[in-house]
Amino acid sequence: MNTEQQERLLLREELLEIITAVWFDIDHRAGAGASAFFAPDGELRFDASRPFRGAAEIDAVYANRAARGPRVSRHVVTNLHITAVEADRVSAVSMVILFAEDGESPRPTTTPAAVGDVIDVFERHDGRWLIRSRHCQNHFIAPTTVLAVPTK
Repeated sequence: MNTEQQERLLLREELLEIITAVWFDIDHRAGAGASAFFAPDGELRFDASRPFRGAAEIDAVYANRAARGPRVSRHVVTNLHITAVEADRVSAVSMVILFAEDGESPRPTTTPAAVGDVIDVFERHDGRWLIRSRHCQNHFIAPTTVLAVPTK
């Protein structure tokens, strides 16, 4: 493996660690720390919803989610593909399979609530990759799915 391939592999692993850490926070802490993975003026968007910008708006998305009451969710991430690399900016697409339902664990359902793509743009801030923008696009969604975040 040459140096360029090694650097690309290390970058992929670093980005995957961030992506999975965000989903872990959402699944295990109701997203209480999700905004820390975003640039200070970062943007979060779900399907056709208006974008949520900055830590206060992103925190509000997940605070509203938590205020709805108990929810069990697991975001399974796969197929990370880096689409563009610049010195301090990287674009990537990953696939997310969402299992989620309101209530306490364990839930009786095993069918995915949604399957979609997550389009992330990362920027390096003080030597650390942060999400500049994240767009979650659902491609499959169960008709009975109640998502805990705004999608319209």
